[in-house]
Amino acid sequence: MIRIFLIVLLLFGCASTQFTQDDVDYFQPQIVTDKAPERPITNYSVYNNTIKVQLAPMRAIVPTFNGKGNLIASWTPHPKGIGARPTFVIVHGGHGLTPGDFATALWARDELGANTLVLDSYWSRGQQENWETYTRLGANARMLDAIAAARWLKTQGVDQDKIFLMGGSQGGWAVLRTFTDEPFMEKNAKGLYRAGFSLYPVCNSKGWKTDPTLGPYWGQVLVFTAGKDTATDPNKCPARVFKDATAWTHYPDVTHGWDTSNRGAHTPSVDGECGKALNIYNHFAVCRSDAATNDMHEKIKTFVTRLISSSQ
Repeated sequence: MIRIFLIVLLLFGCASTQFTQDDVDYFQPQIVTDKAPERPITNYSVYNNTIKVQLAPMRAIVPTFNGKGNLIASWTPHPKGIGARPTFVIVHGGHGLTPGDFATALWARDELGANTLVLDSYWSRGQQENWETYTRLGANARMLDAIAAARWLKTQGVDQDKIFLMGGSQGGWAVLRTFTDEPFMEKNAKGLYRAGFSLYPVCNSKGWKTDPTLGPYWGQVLVFTAGKDTATDPNKCPARVFKDATAWTHYPDVTHGWDTSNRGAHTPSVDGECGKALNIYNHFAVCRSDAATNDMHEKIKTFVTRLISSSQ
């Protein structure tokens, strides 16, 4: 009984458990491969969503936080040079990298003139999904990967004051956790990113190790949520998760994943088309909404442009 109790305590902790240096190795599962799958779980072509659209191929290039292997990523400096331009780190949801993540990179490159890093947290660790959500590959692991990515980018000559973190679903969860003002993040994450953009995030915030506290935030965070979201229902989350953000936009008539790239990053998406998630625990609806996607992109673009202009 004592052993079972200790295991439960390790996995879930108690209320308001903060992340510490002792947690690092537990939340950094072993790197087991340096190859991206040709066709991930959603059966799209990685080639078509990277090289075909002039994004760099997925390579094992980003050292993990604990330095025990490299994370797979697509690092694409802007074709006109890294220069004094923004850099977007794009982190994926529980299904792993999907065409929508690469489409976001294309948008950031084409509309904001950004360098882009599309970061994998699963493939390099021999996993394609994290449908169970509250696991070793949840928010704390993803927070460490986000820190590792920003550290690596600083070695690539990017403007260190113009790095932004963006993700949806479990990726949005990673954004909120990375920006949460706890001692560990205050020491290791604060100042690495200029701001974060969290889309339809996991946001329960129970204060456990695998369901950690979210907010208040050490930096600027924009949060976007959906009224018809049955995957990460914002109504189940503490009000502070949204109210402590720099800005919170709620789209009452759209679903989780409203920015899904349902024809691949290389082809325009079909507005209004709906599908079902592959998640075996919750086949939630995912419906493309051009209106919500365009509004979100415009809000982020305006925010980034103003933020950069104000500091020059």
